[in-house]
Amino acid sequence: MGSILTVTSYTYSSSSRYLKIFYNNGSAELYHPVPEFIYNNLLRCHDKAAFVHKYLEYDLHFTRISIA
Repeated sequence: MGSILTVTSYTYSSSSRYLKIFYNNGSAELYHPVPEFIYNNLLRCHDKAAFVHKYLEYDLHFTRISIA
């Protein structure tokens, strides 16, 4: 059975619209371009990992780079 992935921290640059998300397993992902209203929704969301999974991973307008 796999471990539960949770968001430990995140940073957002409003000028470059880069969102970097760090997970509890040591991995990180970089998303670009992320509009500020999506970042604001992330701040209001209780389950950050579910938000990333639903709104960022399945939206074709974002470029995602996985950082091991």
